[in-house]
Amino acid sequence: MYKVVAIGTNKVRAFLAMEEKQMTFKTYREAEDFLIKTNEAGILPNNYSLTIEKTIKEL
Repeated sequence: MYKVVAIGTNKVRAFLAMEEKQMTFKTYREAEDFLIKTNEAGILPNNYSLTIEKTIKEL
């Protein structure tokens, strides 16, 4: 599983969520597609960039 994280120039990390649930993606490709569409939409402030991180499997 993967998640898209917004990281500010001040090193603040913001996890993306919908309906108060952190968004996760089953494949890297799904996360990448979301990241690309979000960047193209230009909805984030200029001081944030998006990155994809692999989630840690819960026990």
